[in-house]
Amino acid sequence: MTALLCLTSLSTYVLAAFTVSGTAAIADLNVTALQGQDAKLPCSIDSLNDNITVGPTKDRLVVWMDKHDNVLYFNENRMIDDMRFAMSKLDRNWDLVIRKVDARDEGSYRCVANTVPIKLKYYQLTVFVPPKVNLETSSVDVDAPEGTSVILYCNVTGHPSPTITWSKRKAVEPKNSTNAVKLPEKGDTLVVRNVSRYSDEIYTCSASNGHGSPDHHEIRIRVRYKPEVKTMQAKVSRYQGENAELSCIISGYEKPIMYFAKDNYQVQQDITNHKKYMYNSAKLAGSHDIQMNLTVYNLQDDDFGYYRCVAVNSLDRVEKYIELKELKSQTTPSLTSTMWSNTPEIDIYSTSLSPLTDKQTRSTAEVLKPQLQDNRKNLAAAEQSTENSADERSIQFLSWFLLTVLIYTL
Repeated sequence: MTALLCLTSLSTYVLAAFTVSGTAAIADLNVTALQGQDAKLPCSIDSLNDNITVGPTKDRLVVWMDKHDNVLYFNENRMIDDMRFAMSKLDRNWDLVIRKVDARDEGSYRCVANTVPIKLKYYQLTVFVPPKVNLETSSVDVDAPEGTSVILYCNVTGHPSPTITWSKRKAVEPKNSTNAVKLPEKGDTLVVRNVSRYSDEIYTCSASNGHGSPDHHEIRIRVRYKPEVKTMQAKVSRYQGENAELSCIISGYEKPIMYFAKDNYQVQQDITNHKKYMYNSAKLAGSHDIQMNLTVYNLQDDDFGYYRCVAVNSLDRVEKYIELKELKSQTTPSLTSTMWSNTPEIDIYSTSLSPLTDKQTRSTAEVLKPQLQDNRKNLAAAEQSTENSADERSIQFLSWFLLTVLIYTL
């Protein structure tokens, strides 16, 4: 009851102090704190001139009030339910402590003592709030058609108001890439114009206000475009019984459905032990391209022809042809058969020339016999060698033919 009467009496003095001249206020004190930290507002009785009119020191009355004129503390008695507010009492110090301050705590506070006249000390509490990106009201990853413009939003809170900057990097690069490009635009809105399939990028908004750590938010722009198909080889040639691999490179977003087709049928991969077709694919490093390969085993007549590499997404269907051509085995005719097939028959017994005498015949044969043997050896060597040209074989045949005619002419 006594405390209540004292409080009533003190409140009367406080109200009176607000109605008198500014001489009632001692001095202003600015106190700053980072959101989440503790703030301490010091109030010493000595600084209030110690002009107490009632009782000894222990009977001094000290009241803390907030910006709404709410009484927070009466001496060491907390008058509000907020447990974050506490009194730190040591000797003549009546310090108000606010634990884990929040932005709503910012404003003016007063320490009031029952001196004559009543003395007040004013405090201005400033709460710094680190920057924070509001993910609920900021842009998320965007899928945009090729050639359009995209508007990105980065909604940020903080006190003082944060500065917002933008940067971008390729989507295939890591988050901490040194290749990120700083953009000249500032503010909570960024317009990206005329996006293309080659600008699959991640945009980062960064907010800072000099208090706490900067906050960042990443937004990826994925560009939707028609599939593209490139063949590794337009023609692949193989013999029967061999294996063949057909390859093509495919890109596109949305990610295309990919397959090979032949004769209006989709080539299906075999799952049995007697496999005929086998697919495999791999993403190419540093890009969004995918290489798709089809292996055809143990080639037969029906396997040769034109294959189509097909890519399909919601925007279009694209295909490119690859020819699988059969190589034919070639048989090389022998030199002797080729020469004799084009040589007219010679009847050495039917000639219009006068026959030689026995002596002439033996003499001529003995002279020409070594040459005939040499020519036969040369012909045999030429027949076994596949590297002789057609002209060389023709000259050898002509030499042999003329020498034969000469023998029988003599």
